[in-house]
Amino acid sequence: MIDIHRCTTSFVLAIALFAAPPPAVRGQAPARRVTLGEALALFSTNNVDMRVARADATEAAALARQVAAYPNPELAASHEPLSGDGRNYSETYFTLSQRLQWPATRSARQSAAERIAEAASARLAADSARLAFDVKEAWLAAAFAERGAALLERVTGVFREADRSAEERLREGDLSVYDRRRIAVERIRYENALTEAALSAAGARRLLALLVLPESDELELAPADTLESTPPVVDSARMMSQALRRRSEVAAATAELEAASAEARVSRSGRVPDVTAIGGYKRQSDGLTGAFVGISIPLPVWDRRAGAIEAADERVVAAAARLADAQRRVRNDVTRALLAYASYVARIELLGDAQAEVSDLLTVALVAYEAGEMDLIELLDAADAERDAQALEMRLRAEFWTSYFDLERAVGGFDASTDNEEDA
Repeated sequence: MIDIHRCTTSFVLAIALFAAPPPAVRGQAPARRVTLGEALALFSTNNVDMRVARADATEAAALARQVAAYPNPELAASHEPLSGDGRNYSETYFTLSQRLQWPATRSARQSAAERIAEAASARLAADSARLAFDVKEAWLAAAFAERGAALLERVTGVFREADRSAEERLREGDLSVYDRRRIAVERIRYENALTEAALSAAGARRLLALLVLPESDELELAPADTLESTPPVVDSARMMSQALRRRSEVAAATAELEAASAEARVSRSGRVPDVTAIGGYKRQSDGLTGAFVGISIPLPVWDRRAGAIEAADERVVAAAARLADAQRRVRNDVTRALLAYASYVARIELLGDAQAEVSDLLTVALVAYEAGEMDLIELLDAADAERDAQALEMRLRAEFWTSYFDLERAVGGFDASTDNEEDA
């Protein structure tokens, strides 16, 4: 005859071994915790992409300053000894030359360089906004992954307690073998889900650390606080016009168009070459000395700059097309972000008070089950219902906050009057 008690005890031991988390996860040191504001500050200082973009903007600004510099004068000295018919003669020259730029050409060159620097600065701002959204998204993912793991820990704890209670009830003959094993199976399922949730939370913390501290020995960063249940209310009425003014991609494309136009003016003005003024001092071996002046100007005989002018005009056309495309993309981006945000507002409102009705569903069900007022199937249904409801709420709120930050990115930032989230 089969010893049911012995088989059940062995089964429970197998469950415990199977459900225990790996030693590497159990013994891992606690991750450093940072607020969203701290994560963004660390990202701005340490992120590799941000450092590269900042260096590109600084380089463009330095080149713009260099273009504003006047060309250096050139100093030359020469000595010409001559001889013949028994006579010796020589001439010595000290020459100073200065290239003179036409005002229109110089102004166009400076304007082109300044607009290129503005475009680089705008691209830095665009990269910063895009990457900052990635940090916010990663921070949110880590925060809600930890909350999901905490939820599973709570539900799993209830099943651990039910598992211990079921063992005693089986010995007392108050529980069938089938019900005992069903509880054991459910505990296996929740223990496994808890381990996966813990690993998922660790992965989210590692992704956050990779974005914020890519060169640090800290492998994980964890959120130090939580956000409000829902984001602040935003006024979406004027967001499209605001986005076209604020989005750095549009500003960069506008500056690039202006730079291309200035470079086209430089190419046209190049048909009249710069003049080089020459002056100096001359001394002859016969004792005669004196100053001399002159000018030097290239003759536009072979090169009339037609190809360069045509190429510059086509760059203007291309830059205008990129600006129009950037504006269309911003409009589409804002429309998409507004629709997504409105969708989550409606879904959160639908969620409403329904969450309060299931927040303690499993606890109530377990009490009723222990009192004999509920059968096993109803208990398992209550556990699944509470877990599913809580997981749905957390997922919706995480996606709600993500859509808020995405809308903030899409419109180029909220006004202080509409953005009350101090860490954003």
